[in-house]
Amino acid sequence: MMANDEPGTMATARQEDGFVEIVFSSAISPTAVEAQVDACRDETCECCTPAFRDKVDEIAMVPDDHSRVRIYGTISRDEVLQNMASCVPKLAESQ
Repeated sequence: MMANDEPGTMATARQEDGFVEIVFSSAISPTAVEAQVDACRDETCECCTPAFRDKVDEIAMVPDDHSRVRIYGTISRDEVLQNMASCVPKLAESQ
């Protein structure tokens, strides 16, 4: 399933000042989200391209809400959505 702002999607993203926030649906476990964030931080994931990583300063879980992830850097919502399209289905399958 594609990651976008359509109802029923697995995740949505919104542009904020200095970061893009991803909100994952309850269909994806916080444990899977945390594991994916760790893999992206460690650059061991299969979803982040080198061009995407170059624009990212930090990827962080939102404290007390592990369905939300913030990506800081010179990155746009559209770039995050394109990148998420490859990793969100894998997160859903890991349930």
